[in-house]
Amino acid sequence: MAASGGGSISERELVESVLRDLAEAADRWEALVAQAETVTYSVDMGDIRVVANSDGKLVDLVLAPGITADYTHGELAGRLNTAFAALRAEVEDDYLDRYGGELE
Repeated sequence: MAASGGGSISERELVESVLRDLAEAADRWEALVAQAETVTYSVDMGDIRVVANSDGKLVDLVLAPGITADYTHGELAGRLNTAFAALRAEVEDDYLDRYGGELE
């Protein structure tokens, strides 16, 4: 196999080069994943605070003291759904800013 400089490259050198490239790509991928794991999205509505990570996992849900007594079941469900809708809107805005497209 001819190298661009006119010399030849051995199969061993070719394999080592490919392995180096793969290792570098894996390192870059691991760095991107580690960075993504630190991204969180949060919504604070005063009586409800919701935090989710970039995988969509709910990592924190804080309800103000007495909220379950202050709201009926339906009202509480509505407040939670409003908080989750606001959280989704935040994620969609971030995705649009980062990648220029809409979430499916």
